[in-house]
Amino acid sequence: MRSKFSIAGHPLHPMLVSIPIGLFVWAFVCDIVFIARDHEQMWYDLSFWSGIAAWVTALVAALPGFGDYFTSARRSDAASMATVHMTLNLIIVAAYFVATMLQLDNGATSGGQLGAVFVLHLAGSALLLLSGWLGGEMVYRHHLAIIPDDAQLEREEHARHEVVSAGHRPAREGP
Repeated sequence: MRSKFSIAGHPLHPMLVSIPIGLFVWAFVCDIVFIARDHEQMWYDLSFWSGIAAWVTALVAALPGFGDYFTSARRSDAASMATVHMTLNLIIVAAYFVATMLQLDNGATSGGQLGAVFVLHLAGSALLLLSGWLGGEMVYRHHLAIIPDDAQLEREEHARHEVVSAGHRPAREGP
């Protein structure tokens, strides 16, 4: 089923998510280096600014994601998976936002606040793995936001998802 939020048929959400994913992970890597390098300020600053850039760009990537969710995913055979994917992403953004608040004005350079930032970044990065896996499942197994090869395939995918939105679940295909 095609994404309604696309450019020349290419869905926007998958194009945009790589930026915040990289920034989320990079912020966590900077935490590790900050701790390993005896609290070198540059790594703290990199973690702080990367974390801000991560949740800001994640919110930008979420806009077409919300659009896809409300126009097609909610009515598909992957509706519950899409809801979990969205919820995980919102939790990740919230974790990094809280970490940013703890890091303000060098507030987390040591002690309990540094530990809290580290755990929030670790948890957020771990949840990214699950959320990304669910996103891949929705695209590759449930065919959400795909570009069908031909008109017949597009009609079949549309019919498959329309049956689901009417309350009937088709038998699962494949192994």
